[in-house]
Formats: sequence, structure tokens, C-alpha cells
Amino acid sequence: MALSVKKKNPAAVALGRKGKKGGPARAAKLTPAQRSESARKAVQARWSKAAPGAAELDTSKKALHLCLKRIKEAKNENELRRLTEELQRIVFHKQYQNAEN
Repeated sequence: MALSVKKKNPAAVALGRKGKKGGPARAAKLTPAQRSESARKAVQARWSKAAPGAAELDTSKKALHLCLKRIKEAKNENELRRLTEELQRIVFHKQYQNAEN
């Protein structure tokens, strides 16, 4: 069984190599407000995908202080890295919640 190979348009391939096709071309046509809205939606979609088995992220001041306390008490680099990422998620979600209100 032979596979059919679709012939690419050479002009489109050349534009793609120059970065003038696809996402960059679409972004160039948008206003700054539209680009900002698109980026906001992308961030919201990315952060709304919870890791399997992950509970809702607690962004309270108590959770923030507890995370900072655990960072101070971290014993190794891996634990410190994990806690730092958790802290970044808490701060980001808090900022995002404040921006929505």
C-alpha cells in the first residue's frame, strides 16, 4: 500500500522559514489588546489543567506562610526546588485572582 505524500507549496514553506506564517503572522495582525486577551486565555487554560490527583491550590496567606516556612527548613536542593515551584504557583494564582476582581 503506497502512502500519498502531500506536496507542499514552496512559497508557503519559504514564508514559514522566515517566520512569517502561522503564529507570528496571526500575532502581527492582532491589536495589542487582542494579543493580551489571547495570552490571558492561554495562561488560564494552562493553569486550569490540574495535575492528576492534585487538589485545588490553596492561595491563602496561611498557605503562603507555611510554604515559606518549609522553604527555610528545606534539607536538600530537590525539596527546595519543589517548594519554590509551589510558592511560584501560589503567588501566580493569587495575582491572577486579584486581576480578575
